[in-house]
Amino acid sequence: MTNLSETTPLAPPTRDSTITLREITKENWRAITDLRVAASQTTIVASNLKSLCESHYSEDAWARGIYADETPVGFLMMSLWEPEDWYAVWRFMIDEKYQGLGYGRKSMLLAIAHVKETYADAKQIRLMSIGPEGRKDVSAKDSPYNFYLGLGFKPEGEFTEDGEKDMVLELERS
Repeated sequence: MTNLSETTPLAPPTRDSTITLREITKENWRAITDLRVAASQTTIVASNLKSLCESHYSEDAWARGIYADETPVGFLMMSLWEPEDWYAVWRFMIDEKYQGLGYGRKSMLLAIAHVKETYADAKQIRLMSIGPEGRKDVSAKDSPYNFYLGLGFKPEGEFTEDGEKDMVLELERS
């Protein structure tokens, strides 16, 4: 007997899809590496293939596929180590077909919750972002800066020579 899910294509994800962060395995790594940002965003984040390779050789890398229901829609890699009071978002992307549906916000909130639940002493999550005005190779509309501000990250320090700024999210404890 044939399983219905094997013959019926999955419905495309919607704005209301459930977002999950899943381990990347031998079964799903190709689907994750096939995801792409828009052409105008390629200078902002490394490819998922490069990121997975880096994660394999980095003891502190925590790489996850972002899924909307059963469809892979993005990639997240964080630096998580013990014991520390801060952790870092190293790579983050949502495939160009799925941008603007709220998946980025939902997946970042899941990542923040993971850090808070797993690392009791965590005080901050840090990341680097291109500034709100963009830079020579990135338009202002493609900068993720305002997205991170909307999640509660605050700019810290000066811009680097690459036009990036450190951003910090102070973790609140209940």
